[in-house]
Amino acid sequence: MKSLPTAGRAGFALVSPRKRAGLSAALLALASLLCAPAASAADWPERPITLIVPFAPGGTTDLLARLVADGLGKRLGQNVIVQNKPGAGANIGAAEVARAKPDGYTLLMGTPGPLAINPHIYPQMGFDPAKDLAAVSYVADVPNVILASPAAGFKNIDDLLAAAKARPGQLNWGSPGVGSTGHIQLELLKQLSGVNISHVPYKGASQATADLLAGHIELAGDNVPTALENIRAGKLVALGVASKAPLDVLPGVRPVGETVPGYLLPSWFVVVAPAGTPDDIRARIANEIDAFEKEPATVERFKALGAEPVGGPPQRLADHLRAEQARYAELMKGIEVKQ
Repeated sequence: MKSLPTAGRAGFALVSPRKRAGLSAALLALASLLCAPAASAADWPERPITLIVPFAPGGTTDLLARLVADGLGKRLGQNVIVQNKPGAGANIGAAEVARAKPDGYTLLMGTPGPLAINPHIYPQMGFDPAKDLAAVSYVADVPNVILASPAAGFKNIDDLLAAAKARPGQLNWGSPGVGSTGHIQLELLKQLSGVNISHVPYKGASQATADLLAGHIELAGDNVPTALENIRAGKLVALGVASKAPLDVLPGVRPVGETVPGYLLPSWFVVVAPAGTPDDIRARIANEIDAFEKEPATVERFKALGAEPVGGPPQRLADHLRAEQARYAELMKGIEVKQ
């Protein structure tokens, strides 16, 4: 059969029945792909999962991520690979997850920095934590601690405040990066006590700790789990904890709020996924992390680190993130932070 003539002035070509049939088949195939059901927990995971840590290795985020990756991987029967993607106050790693395919194979170990603090510091983050990431699992709460090099000669917060007032701007405070909770610890202390201490941002807690141990800086803000070993060994001095009550793992160390009223700044560690990740996959990950955190060995491990497992379904984390994003929006109004 001959093809029908081309319609010149109309600007389109008439197609032969054979080509029309082929085109229809192609369209039907495309439609079937578009209408195919999204990935679900029934056949997930079929390959390794990537858990991105937006900080350098060695900090609490990295430590907890590797614990979760090991436990989750064993329960799922699939490898969970931790990848460190530090930079821009954790925005680089978080943005990569926000842009990833929402299929459950790319996750983020999140902290207050990229999920609640950074929107008030960085004009361009590359993602919106409230819109581009979906809640999965509320892993743990972790207290923070103010640390000093033994060479500084400080034994408690009173010593630190006295020195800072006597030498304004001369003491150096290291943090895991701009906008990290270690940084906000300093800014909150400055706001509430009126002292002037210089901020030295690093690309992770391990780098800040290295300089603190070497005596290149006098002070640092960090999470208890990564600081604990050096405190117990006498290599670092815990001046005060940013919690309501003293901690069992740091006997004799008082809450900073007893000296500086209103000083309270806990850290939280969570797993989030790209927005659009199927609900049943997120629920399964949360369930498996819950089960892992209830294992006796895991309970003891978290307790030894001074971390408190939380867990719960994705909705619990979603509610927590909304509340924390609102809380930090208010807190950051009184804190001047420059990237």
